[in-house]
Amino acid sequence: MRDRRLGGTDLTVSEVGFGCARLGGLFQGDDRAGGVRLLRTALDHGITLFDTSSMYTQGESERLLGEAFAGARESVVIATKAGYVLPAQRRLLAPLKPLLRPLIRRARLRGAQLPPALRGALSQDFSPAHLIRSAEQSLRRLRTDRIDLLQLHSPPSEMLENGDLLEPLERLRQQGKVRHYGVSCETTADVLLCLRLPEISTVQVRLSLLDGSALAEALPGAARRGLGVIARECYAGGLLSTPAAGVDLDTVVPEGPSHRRTLDRLRECERLAGRLGRPLPELALQFVLGQPGVSVTLLGMRHQAHLAGNLVHLAAPALSAEEMRRSATAALGRSCAASPPAPPAAV
Repeated sequence: MRDRRLGGTDLTVSEVGFGCARLGGLFQGDDRAGGVRLLRTALDHGITLFDTSSMYTQGESERLLGEAFAGARESVVIATKAGYVLPAQRRLLAPLKPLLRPLIRRARLRGAQLPPALRGALSQDFSPAHLIRSAEQSLRRLRTDRIDLLQLHSPPSEMLENGDLLEPLERLRQQGKVRHYGVSCETTADVLLCLRLPEISTVQVRLSLLDGSALAEALPGAARRGLGVIARECYAGGLLSTPAAGVDLDTVVPEGPSHRRTLDRLRECERLAGRLGRPLPELALQFVLGQPGVSVTLLGMRHQAHLAGNLVHLAAPALSAEEMRRSATAALGRSCAASPPAPPAAV
């Protein structure tokens, strides 16, 4: 596992980070002990950045991190997020998980099968009071005295034009409760808005063979600013780790014309991987790892098998300049059978 500097910060992180969005989920078949073992095994293999959020799995994700690394805090970099508010229904689930999990496993239920009234609707709150309260609660769940990186969790675009949004994060930094802060962006356009915020240290952005929108402006702009770039969804929500014939687009792509377009692009990526002699997940991961300016690539993992597979793809040879060029062409939504000039950000 190679290490990289996280932008202009004093943090050194592994090139692959552990995405904890589903860790401890009620419908994922996880158990607490298994989650702790998985996190510790990831650290044993050199993964040092762990990315979570106050709202992931009703706070269980943060609790598992706190338990797993209570005796190894100096060995890991913990990034969490604030800005979402869980509905009351989901908050009530947290203490009931040990009782509900075996019942759900036996009934083979999925979260999507729950009626909307039981799931509740997420909302956002970026007020100073909520952000500070959320950070304090995260500190308790993580069993730590500081958060290495606190990120605003998908703030609306119009809010990113308001510099006052960062004032509570700066207050937390001055108190020593947060070392650095940044923004987890919902869209590539939001990354461009973040470039105007001189106080932030990082941006998190979606980047994959199916979504290369960050290649043209966002990544070069972040590099010029010295921002750390956290790339997420390199497998495009699982689409790039599943054969196209078995993909259920309804779980990833909203209904409409984008279904056919996404499936066509996925098949094109499969053909490219075949021509290059690489498994598609390997190509997807190595493509993101090879992008200039990317500090760390997040991989969501819930089981030991996920970790083992990712480590295999990570150990593969880096993409050659030609492989990178053809992959970038695919990521920008063009045919990768021909040989057009490479986009500037991909070479």
